[in-house]
Amino acid sequence: MKQLPPLYTLDHGIIVVGEYAARGKNRYARLRIRPHPFFPDAPATANGILVRKNRAILSSKLGRALLSSEHAHHCDENELNDDPDNIELLTAAEHNRRHKTGTKHTAESKAKTSASMKRAHAEKRHNKGVSKK
Repeated sequence: MKQLPPLYTLDHGIIVVGEYAARGKNRYARLRIRPHPFFPDAPATANGILVRKNRAILSSKLGRALLSSEHAHHCDENELNDDPDNIELLTAAEHNRRHKTGTKHTAESKAKTSASMKRAHAEKRHNKGVSKK
């Protein structure tokens, strides 16, 4: 298969060969990049791998791969603004606090969660508070 020519290269040798705007259920812009050590688990597709643009930019900015537990947060909350100065590293808990503070669960969502947890316990699928890595 013929390799696509690079559009541009981010720091640390992240070679971008395609750029795709956010659309439909994909709220974030994506990049097609050549395989890179910062993205070892990204699924390979034709002519590279697809990654979220904000995660690629943050990895390039930090000079390392992001852990699956780390989030690339848009400071101005505009998901289309992928300027490196607008993207910061947050843990999942920090990210939730930024976006979920003050929200309330409905009685219906609480009931669904409760039923789901009861099923998980009955089927012995719960993790007893141990987080998966």
